[in-house]
Amino acid sequence: MNPGIPDDDPSIEFYDSDYPSTLYSPHPENLDAKVASQMIAHDLDRYRALAKAAQGPVLELCCGTGRIAIPLAADGHEVVGVDVSAGQLARCRANLARVPAAAGKLELVEADVATLDLGRRDFALVILAFNSLICMPDFLMQRRALFAAARHLAPDGVLAVDCTNPLTVDPAGDATPRLLLTRRHADTGRTYQRFIMIGPMDPNQMQAITGWYDEIADDGLVRRKPYAMKVRPIYRFELQLMIEATGMAIARIHGGHRGEPFHRASPIMFVEARHRQPRG
Repeated sequence: MNPGIPDDDPSIEFYDSDYPSTLYSPHPENLDAKVASQMIAHDLDRYRALAKAAQGPVLELCCGTGRIAIPLAADGHEVVGVDVSAGQLARCRANLARVPAAAGKLELVEADVATLDLGRRDFALVILAFNSLICMPDFLMQRRALFAAARHLAPDGVLAVDCTNPLTVDPAGDATPRLLLTRRHADTGRTYQRFIMIGPMDPNQMQAITGWYDEIADDGLVRRKPYAMKVRPIYRFELQLMIEATGMAIARIHGGHRGEPFHRASPIMFVEARHRQPRG
């Protein structure tokens, strides 16, 4: 979610419906075949495995409405979730109340992750999930977020970064809007359709995403709500250089959430990084 998006923006209102949770979604039918192409079908499994292996506190930067943080807390991990959006965090608190097993395990912090300093350096796992990094549509902001991640990571901890592989995205964008999905609103239960169009990449490597939600209201009429955001895709070796500048190094990179090799057509870049060990 871009910094500065209003708390009542449709992107926040429909977020839990666009990206449903396997743990607390009120409409299981939203967990349709589309979640695989959205690359959220198996990401939670990967983060659960990383958190179990880390055996220490977990920090999720840009935690949003809690789709990753709440299940990790329910698994018994100490989790801190940080997001700049008060609207997203309000939804996260409401979702957290639906999962008693996570009570007392998840601390939420409203802050800009690019300038974050929690005064802790003991997180065994730091997560930037589901395109959180590229939703900071500015090179310096992305760089500062990675420095913040490195500052909070324990000496032997792991940073996990999950981004769309930009080689699979047309830099020219879409010529016309397209239907992205049809779902039920997580709060109202009403059926809606989301349309999307991606603009051309500009000289700052930024693309504008625009579209609208068409929701069928109780009176049978369609209510249209437009939305807009920006992303800045990051290329594989650009990300490597950004990570190395923080004093970390990439330990492994995969093209999916189940350990698939990374190649040109991989839908995502799933990167695990660690602090570089000092030379003896």
